[in-house]
Amino acid sequence: MALNISFHKTRTAGAAFLLALTALAPAMAQDMPQMPPAQVEVATAETRMMAPEMLVSGTVISLNDSRIASEVEGPLAWIAQVGTAVKEGDVIARIDNRLLSVAARRAEANLKRLQASLAFREQDVKRYEELAKSDNTSQAKLQEVTAQRDMLMQEIADAEATLDRAKGDLARAEIRAPFPGHVVQRLANKGEYVNIADQIVRLVDNEHIEVVIPAPIAITPFLKAGDSVAVHDGRTSRMLPIRAVVPVGDMVSRMVEVRLTSKPEFWMVGTPVKVSLPKEEAQEAVAVPRDALILKGDTQYLFKVGADNKAEQITADVQAAIGLWVSLKDGLAEGDKVVIRGGERLMPGQDVMIKSEGQGR
Repeated sequence: MALNISFHKTRTAGAAFLLALTALAPAMAQDMPQMPPAQVEVATAETRMMAPEMLVSGTVISLNDSRIASEVEGPLAWIAQVGTAVKEGDVIARIDNRLLSVAARRAEANLKRLQASLAFREQDVKRYEELAKSDNTSQAKLQEVTAQRDMLMQEIADAEATLDRAKGDLARAEIRAPFPGHVVQRLANKGEYVNIADQIVRLVDNEHIEVVIPAPIAITPFLKAGDSVAVHDGRTSRMLPIRAVVPVGDMVSRMVEVRLTSKPEFWMVGTPVKVSLPKEEAQEAVAVPRDALILKGDTQYLFKVGADNKAEQITADVQAAIGLWVSLKDGLAEGDKVVIRGGERLMPGQDVMIKSEGQGR
C-alpha cells in the first residue's frame, strides 16, 4: 500500500513539472537567438536560344610539335637536356664540325685558285684581241682563249656555290630551334654519329595551343566557326571559340575533326578535356547559369528565391545546355532569381539574404 502511494506521488510530481515546462516554452523560445538568413548570390533566369548538347572527349595539342632533324652528318657533340625552355634561334644541339670546317677551308682555297687563274685568262684574252686587230693571230685562237676564260668563270661560279654550301653546313652544325618551346625528348645522345635527316630532339611549342576533338558527322550542321562551346577539365569550365570544322570525315569512324582556339595559360599540352557540342537546332527557352545546379547523389536540383526571400527547392530536369547555361523542362520563368552561390547548405523554406547578383562563372 505504501509503494502505491509513493508511485502516485512521483507521477503527480512529474506531470506537474511537464505542465510547468510547457507553460514556459513560449517564453524560452522568445529568449533563444534566431538563426540569421543564409547569405547567397543569385542570378536571374533569362530567355535564351538553347540546344541539346552531347559531351565528347578532346585533347589539348600544340600547333608546333616537331622532331628536329640534323641537316649535316657527324658525331653529336652536345644536346640540350629534356625540359629545357628555348627561344626561337637558340642552339638545341651541336654536331662536331671538324670535318665541316676542313671542307669549308678547301672550298675557299679552290675558289681563290680559280679567281687567280681568271686574272691570267683575262690578260690572255686581251692580248689575243690586240693581236687579232693587227692580223697577227687567227680568229680561231682568239675564240679558243675566250672560251677557256668563259669556262673558268663558270668554274668559279660553281666554286662559289660549293663554298656557300660548305659555310652553310658549318653553320648548320649548330641545330637551332625553329620556334620557341620546350625540349621534351632527346632522340639521339652525345657521341652518336648522326646522318642527314636523323632526328635529334622533339621540340614542343607551349605558347600556341588548340583543343582538338572528334565530332560525329551528323552534328556538323550545328557547328560553325566562331561559335563558342564549353570545355571542361574536371575542375573548371571555359568557353572557347570554334576555329575550324575540318570538312572531311573519316570513313571508318564517321567523325570529323573540330579545332578550338585556346590560350597557353589555360592548359598543358596533352590535357584531356570534355567538350559540350550542340546536337540539334537551338530553340528559345528559359535558362539559368550552370552554377545554380546542385548535385547530391542521384538528385540534381536548384534553389529559387521567392518574393518572401525564402528558398524554394526545384528539381533540375535539364532540357538543354549551351556553354555555362542550362534550361529546365519546367519550374522556372523568366526573371526568377536562382541561387548560384551558397546553395549547398540551404534547406527548403529557409530564409535567405541576397548578397549580390551575378551571371555564373
